[in-house]
Amino acid sequence: MKKLLIIILLFPWTISAQQDVYLSLYQFNMSLINPAYAGAEGRHVISLNSRNQWSNAEDSPKTTALSYSVAGGKNVGLGISIVSDQIFIEKQTIITADFSYRLNTANDAALFLGIKAGGNSYNADPSQLRSYRPELDPVKRPLSRFNPNVGVGFYFQSEHYWFSGAMPRLFNAKRDGDIEIQSRDRIHTYLAAGAMFSLMDKFTLKPNLMYRKTKGIGAVTDLGIKAGYNNTFELGLSTRTGSIFSIQGLININENFSLGYAYDTFGDDQLSGLNFKAHEIGIRFKLGSPTEASVAEEPPAE
Repeated sequence: MKKLLIIILLFPWTISAQQDVYLSLYQFNMSLINPAYAGAEGRHVISLNSRNQWSNAEDSPKTTALSYSVAGGKNVGLGISIVSDQIFIEKQTIITADFSYRLNTANDAALFLGIKAGGNSYNADPSQLRSYRPELDPVKRPLSRFNPNVGVGFYFQSEHYWFSGAMPRLFNAKRDGDIEIQSRDRIHTYLAAGAMFSLMDKFTLKPNLMYRKTKGIGAVTDLGIKAGYNNTFELGLSTRTGSIFSIQGLININENFSLGYAYDTFGDDQLSGLNFKAHEIGIRFKLGSPTEASVAEEPPAE
């Protein structure tokens, strides 16, 4: 508990910025933040991420995200996602449905446009605080609220590069009128890009960038690079705003099943002594054969 309070005081943005799911293996499950990815691979795709942040601290943040998407025919993609995010006394569950439409462009490239609709069920239970005294502080009562929301996004993909942008929440909704400004479903903006370079016959190099802006809080940037061999193994490194470093690994068991792992650590002197770490795993299943309308290369999965 003490360690968790220390990191919240030192870096309060790490809590506020996680209103939308915050994953190091974000490319495993891009439809969580961008509805345009739904159906982009032309197959049934099931993705699961599980993250344990600051794993050695009591009541540390834990996130589980599950999504399913499929190409529905006639350039249409459909998807659904469920996210469970818990930290300390707060828990939120986000459920959304995605719709995307593909616009064909020249040279085997494609532009996908998407819309997302759903909501966030937010719960906070101050009774778990040891010092909780409702008779002395009636404002700190249990809170439960559901906020509907909508979002939009685009995704452009070619054989050797891709870029995307999304706003998965367009409404800056309050969670409770009596809670201060940080208790909101804030507007998020995401910009991402990546490329793939072939080195010799079987080696690839994939630089990638993710920019995340939360209204009223600030921006976080992920900059990374992955090296791959024979479309079977990938090893990646990335750095994130706040002196956070991540090591990532991917193995494609076969063309339909992939496993990923990420290990995050703080490089800042203030936090390195606290030994805060994060572990994350990702799993992806692909079912069926790609449709003729799908892009030749799959979206940028980790």
